[in-house]
Amino acid sequence: MSIRVLLADDHPLFRDGLRAMLDGRAAFDVVAVAGNGTDAVRLAKEHLPDVAVLDLRMPNGDGVAATTGIHHACPETRILVLSSFDDEHYVAQALAAGANGYILKAAAPDEIADAISAVASGTSVLSDTILADIALRTAARRGRPFPQLTEREFDVLEAMARGKNSDEIARRLGLSVKTVRNNISNILVKLGVRDRAAAVVVAHQHGVGA
Repeated sequence: MSIRVLLADDHPLFRDGLRAMLDGRAAFDVVAVAGNGTDAVRLAKEHLPDVAVLDLRMPNGDGVAATTGIHHACPETRILVLSSFDDEHYVAQALAAGANGYILKAAAPDEIADAISAVASGTSVLSDTILADIALRTAARRGRPFPQLTEREFDVLEAMARGKNSDEIARRLGLSVKTVRNNISNILVKLGVRDRAAAVVVAHQHGVGA
């Protein structure tokens, strides 16, 4: 019996290529295609696919929002995020939202097909590239202060310690101001401090941004 698949990606060329690749394999049946997160959730409710393959960055409800929506509305549907981003922050967001796997768009067609099959069978999947990257970053964190912070959180803390405000940090790191503020909230919790000023003091005490 074929694995029923929903595809969601806002880039038509990639989306069509992925569909053609899966249509050429007897193991898969592409039952719906979406170009944004809102349509992905709607079509998942309508078709109840075995696996939803979602891009992370889409308009009208990104991949994380779509993952959350599908996970709650269609609990039997397994979710594989297929993204260009290998940042562990994105991986963690997707998995926390209910994704069962996360691989990169640069993966070979066979690797993508195998990942969909694995997720459909109940296995959780992370690409070797992402696993290696997380391992490297974890090792790097162990060699610097505050290993409990992610790489991004440490970069935000360092910028704070250098006197940068949220807008400046967002521009410097290529993030939204909302993302910076979310990272700052995480930093305060992980450092056990009440506010930004206290976080900066602790950072300076450990030689960060001083």
